[in-house]
Amino acid sequence: MWFRGRVRWRAWAALCACIVAFSAPGQAGAAGSSRTGSDTATTEPPGDSVAQVSGAPAVVTVANRPITTLRAEAQGASPEERAEAIEFRLAEIIKRGGPLEVTTRTRPDGVTVLVDEKIAFRLVAADLDALASQTLGSAGAEAADNLRTALAEVREAEDAQVLLKAAGYALLATAIFVLLAWLLFRGYQSFARHVNDFVHRRLSRLLPSWTSQVVGEAALGGLFKLPLKLLAVLLGVLLTYEWAAFVLQRFPYTRPIGESLRDDLLAGLGRFGASMFEAVPGLLFVVLIMLLARIAVRAVRAFFNGVQQGLIHVSALDESTARPTGKLVTTGIWLLAMVAAYPYIPGSSSEAFKGIGVFVGLMMSIGASGVVSQLVSGMMLMYTRALKQGEFVQIGDTEGTVKSVGFISTRIETLRREEVNVPNSVIATSVMRNYSRLAAQGGVWIPTKVTIGYDTPWRQVKAMLMLAADRTDGILKEPAPRVLQTALMDYYVEYTLLVSLATPSAKVITMDQLHGNIQDAFNEYGVQIMSPNYRGDPETPKIVPKEKWFEPPAVR
Repeated sequence: MWFRGRVRWRAWAALCACIVAFSAPGQAGAAGSSRTGSDTATTEPPGDSVAQVSGAPAVVTVANRPITTLRAEAQGASPEERAEAIEFRLAEIIKRGGPLEVTTRTRPDGVTVLVDEKIAFRLVAADLDALASQTLGSAGAEAADNLRTALAEVREAEDAQVLLKAAGYALLATAIFVLLAWLLFRGYQSFARHVNDFVHRRLSRLLPSWTSQVVGEAALGGLFKLPLKLLAVLLGVLLTYEWAAFVLQRFPYTRPIGESLRDDLLAGLGRFGASMFEAVPGLLFVVLIMLLARIAVRAVRAFFNGVQQGLIHVSALDESTARPTGKLVTTGIWLLAMVAAYPYIPGSSSEAFKGIGVFVGLMMSIGASGVVSQLVSGMMLMYTRALKQGEFVQIGDTEGTVKSVGFISTRIETLRREEVNVPNSVIATSVMRNYSRLAAQGGVWIPTKVTIGYDTPWRQVKAMLMLAADRTDGILKEPAPRVLQTALMDYYVEYTLLVSLATPSAKVITMDQLHGNIQDAFNEYGVQIMSPNYRGDPETPKIVPKEKWFEPPAVR
């Protein structure tokens, strides 16, 4: 090592060497003492030199500490070659010993740094950092200070008592670190148990019962423990980082690394704090925009609720279109608020944020094509007023009462108490029958058909059908039922009875009662119903006598 031969190690020095071995890299030598004598060809003469910026900057390092940065080419030597020559020269100066006093001397062509009145290196104008607004005087003074610190650490590394003291501090810091890490781990476990107890005891009271059935209590407990776990991990990382920086600073050779760790930590925390303070005005604008949007949404909801309830009258809106129009307006307000707040969100101008936005937009555009079709169909149904809540309709094979008309689908409750969700795109392309729309204007005619032979007077058939309709509850008297002869078949006449229902949603029950009354009326008057097929006249009419209408298990 660069300090070998300077101190006769005692027996206990081996212990110090073992402790500091982890922090000392395999390459020994503070200033490259293993270089060959051929490097001396690049040493700078004390006389004038012509320098120009060339190649990549090179850092002069002594005892693992950066001294200065060279950027210029001098006497045909690149910055890297100059740095190697300077490190070799400083290693030779350290080997010779002496007070190692560092001084500077200003010359017309630059600043010369000397050690014990021997030239160590020279800085020229082309070595300065143009972006940092350096001067030759400030650059020379900074390089001299760094070199004094490095030489002091060289002497410190040769003092066994200093190393032993540093090892003691490192062991003490390690013991404290282990204790704090154990306390942190135990504290996390204790808090985690309290969170689990809270989930088991009280979460069922705070959340719906289906929540624990869907995700499970263990998953809910893990969700509540996640912030605590993140905090514990963050504290553990900071504790480890601080311990490593402290231990590395105890030993001369690793002290620059420890200082850089601490400086990086403080700089990172400083940048984080500065970023937080810089983000505060933008976040305030976001909060203000969202509050204004919330106020506007509440006002819009109150207005359209009034229209829906009939308290506010608007010529262009009614109860059926007020609700979807209110939803569209509130959605537009929130979208406008998000667009206005987007520039003030921290990190919104970063490329990562923009990339995520493009990715999300692409996924939504690909997956929402079908949803857009449903939305357009739903808006068409709402604003054409083709369906209203509470109407009795038939869409394809589905017949029932409309429960709600949404943007995506329409809910219909069938006569069998089934809830059917019909996509709006299906409704828009299907034939729909609305039995309730004209109910206030006389209702919708519901037909039922019977076929009777030609030997029965048609006037008698019409009278019997009218009698059955008059006996049926749920059939309107006005408009009065009507009987039409809709077909003259080969062996019988087809009669169609048209009735208007008082309650379209009770169609099945009303028609069941009407069909029973038709059979009773025809049986009373001895008329045989000929449907569906006719092969020949029977010897006696196929009727049911009145005294047999309630044969068991029928009940009067």
